[in-house]
Amino acid sequence: MKIITNLLKDARDEWLVNTAAIINEVNPVIDRIMEDESIEGVIMTNKEGAPILTNISSIKATNYGVSLHHIGKLTQIYMKELDTTDEVLVTRIRTKDVEIMVAPHPEFNIILIQNILPHIQTENLKATPI
Repeated sequence: MKIITNLLKDARDEWLVNTAAIINEVNPVIDRIMEDESIEGVIMTNKEGAPILTNISSIKATNYGVSLHHIGKLTQIYMKELDTTDEVLVTRIRTKDVEIMVAPHPEFNIILIQNILPHIQTENLKATPI
């Protein structure tokens, strides 16, 4: 992953970068996710939605980070209105080309962008409505 040093705003962001780097080194699951050919990108953002760690271009990471930060905040607010005892663990957004998963945390977000595999797209198009 590329560390976008000019976007680090404070010591907390640096702490998150160092922590994520350690986790990435010792956690083979994250490595497997990033090696999957259907994964377009993995982004870790700070609590404002600015990318801290990513394996995609910084412009694309910033666009995803800021946009999904707003969606994540709204999702958490609406979930609390529906059930005050529940919390959002992952938000999934699926378009015809990609599936985006956002895992929120009070200090950061993890965003995963996955391409929809061609055989899954065609299977879904052939499905008959109920």
